[in-house]
This record gives sequence, C-alpha cells and structure tokens, in this order.
Amino acid sequence: MRISPFTWMALSFFGYFCAYGVFVPFFPVWLKSLQYGEELIGLILALSYVFRFIGGIYFAALVKKAAHLPAGLRIFALLSALLMVIIGLSAQQIYLLLPVIMLFAMVNSVGIPLGDTLATTWQRQIGLDYGKVRLIGSAAFVVGVTLFGNAIGIFGEQNIVWILTALLFLYSLLQVPTPAILPADENHAAQSTGGFFSLLKDPVVLRLLIAASLIQGSHAVYYGYSVIYWTELGFSVQSTSLLWGLSVVAEILLFFFSTKLFKHWRVSALLYLSAAATCVRWLVFGYGESLWLIACFQTLHSLSYALCHYAVMRYITTRPQHTMVKLQGLYNGFATCAAVALFTALGGAIFALSPSAAFWTMAAVSASALLIIPPKIKGFLINQG
Repeated sequence: MRISPFTWMALSFFGYFCAYGVFVPFFPVWLKSLQYGEELIGLILALSYVFRFIGGIYFAALVKKAAHLPAGLRIFALLSALLMVIIGLSAQQIYLLLPVIMLFAMVNSVGIPLGDTLATTWQRQIGLDYGKVRLIGSAAFVVGVTLFGNAIGIFGEQNIVWILTALLFLYSLLQVPTPAILPADENHAAQSTGGFFSLLKDPVVLRLLIAASLIQGSHAVYYGYSVIYWTELGFSVQSTSLLWGLSVVAEILLFFFSTKLFKHWRVSALLYLSAAATCVRWLVFGYGESLWLIACFQTLHSLSYALCHYAVMRYITTRPQHTMVKLQGLYNGFATCAAVALFTALGGAIFALSPSAAFWTMAAVSASALLIIPPKIKGFLINQG
C-alpha cells in the first residue's frame, strides 16, 4: 500500500511520540514502583541520555542515502519494541536491567534524527510543511501522556513497561506502508564528505548547538522529576498527565501556526525568545503548588521546547542536504541527549535536597544560552509550499 509522504510522516511521528509521551514522564515512575531510589533513578536516566547521544550520532550516520530513511526508521522501531519486552522481563534484576535500558536508549534515539531528516528532506523536495506534520507528533505525545496516563492510574504503575511495549509495536506497524514519493538525494557535482568534526569547526554551528543544548538540556529536571514532584505535592497521576498534555497542546498550537507567525523571523531571534521564556518558566516552576498556576505556566512549553526545536529545524533545512543527517544527529545528540544527561545528573542531586532549587538551577542554565546564541542567523524557510 502506498500513501502520501505527509501521511507516512504523520503516522511515523504519531507512533514514535505516542510511545515517547508515556516513556518520558512515566518511565521514572515505573522505576520508582520497583522500589529504586531517586538517586539511582537519576543515574539510570542520565546514563540513558548519554547512550541516546551515542546511538543518535552513530546509528543515524549509518543511513547514507535519503531513500533509505523509511527503511531505517522501520528497523529501529522494531528493535525498540523488542528491547522494551526484555526490559519488562528484567525489571527486578538491576545488573541486567541497566544495560538493556542503555541499549534501548541507543536504538530508540535514532527515530528523532532520522524522522526529522526525512521530514526536512521532503520539505525541500516537495514542499512538505514541517510545522504541520510535526504537530502530529506533538498531538500523539498528548494522547500518550493523557490517555495512557489515565490507563496507568487504572492498571497500575507496574504495567507501564507493557503499555510502552504495545505502543512501540504499534509504532512499527504504522511505518509498514510505502511512501508514494521516496525521498531523493540532491544532485550535487561535488558533495563534501566531511564528518561531524568538520561541521563543528563552523563557529555558527557550534554556538547554535551549544545554545540549543542549554535550552533543551534545562528541561532535564522537568522530564525526570516533574511527575514525582507533583505527586509529592498531592496531585494524582491522572492530574499530572493532564498537566503534561496541556504543555504539549501549547506546543501543537505553535507548530500549527509556526509558518505564519515566524516566517520572517531570523533563527537567532527565535532562539533568543525561546531562551528567555525557558528561564521564566523554570523560575516560577519551583513556586507552583496550585494546580491552576502550574497549568498556566505549562503553556510556556510552546516557547521553551517547541520554539527552540523549530528554530534549529529551520536552520538545518537551509543547509546543504548532504550535511542534514549529520546536523540532525549532532542536534539530537548534544541538545536532547548529552545535555539532558548532564543536567539530569546535576538536577537529580539538587532535587534530592530542594526541588525548587533544582528548577532555579535550570533557569540559570537556560539564561546562559542568551550569551551564546549566534546573533545573525537568518535561516528563512525554503519551499514553504
């Protein structure tokens, strides 16, 4: 069966982020249900992000041609599902559980750089609207965090891993159809064969990656400890899932209107706005003990996470195609893996002493990005359709 590139990409994003919407907030809760302590959970999460960094860089680089991207996504999706089964069977044996989680992190991480590379390739090739197809992934995250968050409240926290297993197999099945138009490599007379280090020698790329890493990495305490923090304040798991869902609804709205709102904005201006909003978000997060106050500030996720991600995708879309997979790998590896690993470990140690101080530390991290963002990145859209 052949389906349009937009539909194929939407199904791929939906499957990945529906599972991810359960994994990010609730996998730490599953670990806690096994009676593992918060420091050990923090170590496991930090190590998993380190291995996501390794997997995102290494495995993504193995896919050399654009036409191989759909097949690569299928393979890594199935491997993720099979590894989650082994995680469930290894739950009580930490010395077996830990290496399997690390291997899962490596394999599962590839879905983001390959998916974004495929979407941006089709954006250049056929005018696919990245913002609108990516919001399908955000909507799926809402489904995962709200619908299955409520299911966890019904079936119990010990079954989180089996819910994840089912969702990852669904993710694999959604990618079985064939795209009606295969992604194509651009025909350059001479393409650079430089590796990751050659890209990092570009000062604009390096500063962009560091700034994005500080903004995205500052979300580490939120990802790892927000549900634990809110449940300790007396909120139910169902309520925390709704709070996560609300943040991603705001993200969806930003992606939907991104082209109209930011078509003429420089990438640097988008990053400045994102860094400032992120700083404000974490400053007030530690004071939030009212459900309604927390809900209001959850809408800042649209600027703290989504706008930063959109800005980086805008920049990558304007780069030569043969550098796109490597740039996606570097961004995913540094900003959403290595930085999150570092700040999860740091934030976890501070969180054990004072949850509020952990969030305020993340505010300082995001504020430092304002000093590093390259000031003159244009990155206007190509093929807006």
